[in-house]
Amino acid sequence: MTEPTPEELRERIAAERAELGRTAAALADRVDVGSRARAARDQATEQVRTGVAQATEQVKVGVGQATEQVKAGVGQAQQLGGEVLDRTAGAAKQAVGNLDSALGGRDRTRLVAAGFGAALFTALLVVLRRRRT
Repeated sequence: MTEPTPEELRERIAAERAELGRTAAALADRVDVGSRARAARDQATEQVRTGVAQATEQVKVGVGQATEQVKAGVGQAQQLGGEVLDRTAGAAKQAVGNLDSALGGRDRTRLVAAGFGAALFTALLVVLRRRRT
């Protein structure tokens, strides 16, 4: 075995120094608890932000769907309410006409008031009945 030349020794020393520098840097990273904690905090913060963004999007979608369902329900309720009022008004007019005929046109004001009261009472009964079902 031949002895290394001074140039070869310098190259080996330089390589060893570089390897020692990398090892020291790796050890310093492992020992630096503060930077590791900051990195873990940053990662956890990003995960929370992502989760919040996803949850927000899901809530927006759910609110949109619920809004559409409420609008549809309101439309149906308005339609049913209109139908009930139309039927009630028709029945009240018929009842007033029947009473007017029976009374021969007398006491028309009281008759109209009684018919109107009957129509309101009927409408109230219909609304209360529908609320129970």
